[in-house]
Amino acid sequence: MTPLERSAVYGGFAAAFRTPDGGTDALDEAIVPPPPQDAARAFMAAFDPSISKTAVSLHASAHTERDQTDLYQELIRWYDHFGLKRRDGGELPDHLSVMLEFLQFLTAQEHANAGDAAAVSSLHAAQKDFVDRQLLPLVETVTGKLETQEPRYHALPLALRAFLEDELAALTP
Repeated sequence: MTPLERSAVYGGFAAAFRTPDGGTDALDEAIVPPPPQDAARAFMAAFDPSISKTAVSLHASAHTERDQTDLYQELIRWYDHFGLKRRDGGELPDHLSVMLEFLQFLTAQEHANAGDAAAVSSLHAAQKDFVDRQLLPLVETVTGKLETQEPRYHALPLALRAFLEDELAALTP
């Protein structure tokens, strides 16, 4: 898969975890089913703990004993290092969609720097480290706590975990 294709997949997953019907243009319907008719209700029931007691939060801070401020600062340092800033009113830095947007950006940068082997190597190292230390632990927790049986929102975190595992294998020399 090319860096641009990988970037599009990250973008599709980011959109899918941000809005009930997001990512439909980028994610394979054979792997992630289309949104149900009552997508907003089903999405919130799956991923919004303030709406449903069985929902699993998409915020990393909800799944760690680590101090929230320390976690936010670490993630913001990652984003700042690559020149990214949080939009006013945007999601918090530990939201799964923000982490996926970050990897979408890094893979787009990988494409833009394709002629510079050192830059690509550095970007691969950053992607691997971020997936391994930040993103995959959150996704594994979400999949482990997932209770929804709604096909799209049940399949979505599982498909993301499989994609991330493939990414790690491809990025590991």
